[in-house]
Amino acid sequence: MDVWSDCSSWSRRILAADDRLSGGPGVRHRRYENWGLHPDSADPLVRTLLALSIHSLVLDAVAQGQPYTPDMIGWLRLVDLADVVTKRPDYELLAGLPALGEVDRLRVDVVRILTYDSASALTAARLRTVVHGALRRLARSVSARDAVCDDIPR
Repeated sequence: MDVWSDCSSWSRRILAADDRLSGGPGVRHRRYENWGLHPDSADPLVRTLLALSIHSLVLDAVAQGQPYTPDMIGWLRLVDLADVVTKRPDYELLAGLPALGEVDRLRVDVVRILTYDSASALTAARLRTVVHGALRRLARSVSARDAVCDDIPR
């Protein structure tokens, strides 16, 4: 099973759901531009940060003895994902990655550089807040009391 591919797929689904909720990617893209970032490069990094957060929680579950199934991601709580992206140490987000394709590897490498280069720390923090905000908005928008990924409308 391709865990990373599942995490990437969910990150796209989550951001698409947030775009529907917030009226499209325009607000996020204007924020990027205010920060001196181009949406064509910032959006893939946001999706990568989200995929890394999902992957990190999946690895936690597997380490606790749960076998991985693609359904596992659907059970992850949105609030836990929001906490992971902003509170988990960077090395934990980047740990345990499988062999990645060229595009994913390059995006993860950019996240790694943003994370560990002190001149880029503000950019990394801003991108993390974008992910955090999307997850919190989605968690508030669904009718479930303790929203999980499966509660996000397609």
